[in-house]
Amino acid sequence: MTTTTYCTFPDLLTDGGRLAPTVWEGGATHAEALAATLSLDAEAIVLRIVRGSEVVRGLAPGGLG
Repeated sequence: MTTTTYCTFPDLLTDGGRLAPTVWEGGATHAEALAATLSLDAEAIVLRIVRGSEVVRGLAPGGLG
């Protein structure tokens, strides 16, 4: 099962644009995908994580991290 994080960045937070997806293969949990996304870019603001039919939403401006 894949897990996908959807994030934005501080300088793009107010533009209302699309969120950047990152797909994590191998059954990553929500927490593992969040940690992996933030380890790639500490400034990322994760606003949504989708794993199968499960969706976790974060609120802007802080996101889930």
